[in-house]
Amino acid sequence: MRQILNAAAGLFLLTTLWTGSVHAQVSVLAGHPLIDGAAIGDVEVVEFWLKRGFQADIRDEDGRTPLILAAMNGSSEIVQMLIESGASVDLPDKFGSTALAAVASNGEIEILEYLLENGAQPNVQSKAGETALMLAAKSGFLDVVELLLENGADTTLLDYTGRGVLSWSDDGRNPSIRRTLEKAGATE
Repeated sequence: MRQILNAAAGLFLLTTLWTGSVHAQVSVLAGHPLIDGAAIGDVEVVEFWLKRGFQADIRDEDGRTPLILAAMNGSSEIVQMLIESGASVDLPDKFGSTALAAVASNGEIEILEYLLENGAQPNVQSKAGETALMLAAKSGFLDVVELLLENGADTTLLDYTGRGVLSWSDDGRNPSIRRTLEKAGATE
């Protein structure tokens, strides 16, 4: 039992990286500081590990890449750095969610534009059938919905329960989004 407690306590230790001008504390919970740096938005840590040849598509225990994590927390500089270092824009986590889905659900329009410009596909469905358009509609981000539609988001896709994007927009309670989706061809 004591060994288990010691191992668990070890997981919560923080490591400090000191290299020249780089100073950052990152958790070792995810298994690699590149992942942690992306998750907390620490540009210097991500840059440090990428310059040392670590793959931009390294994954955490849920299959999330640094790109997905940076997109989740709105770190546009890290997203750009990772893509420039060869990160795959549509690489999904173990649930089938991509970086595009992450930014669609949190309204990061600037990152969304950058991902789309770099080849992100708007119609990737998670294992539950969710698309970036569904997540944006539910979250209430009209500008994100409009940008996804402009870039070919399909209004006819259904999630695993058979719900379409209009139903998802009803969850977000934004009538402007529903009208926009209906104009784009979405039906019940």
